[in-house]
Amino acid sequence: MLASLTDAKLQLHVTDPARDAEITLLLEQASAIVSEYIGARAEPSWDETTAPLVVQAATLRTLTHLWEHRGDDAEKFDEKFWLGLSLLLMRARDPAIA
Repeated sequence: MLASLTDAKLQLHVTDPARDAEITLLLEQASAIVSEYIGARAEPSWDETTAPLVVQAATLRTLTHLWEHRGDDAEKFDEKFWLGLSLLLMRARDPAIA
């Protein structure tokens, strides 16, 4: 995972340990989304302590998006979110070939 469970719970304003499994699952998914978005420049050895801060921030923003949009509102799967993620990670991302 690219961010810690502690940071994830802080981001989501959750204190209940009963939600840890749910948050961990979403954090794993958010980490995968960010890693795939970055592409070849994502370091396989990155974890919650070694990932660059911008990658951790993007992971937590992605986690928040997944937390708030659980699939029952697909029409709201926000283009603004993806644009924001793109802008946040543009320097860390593997450049696309045109």
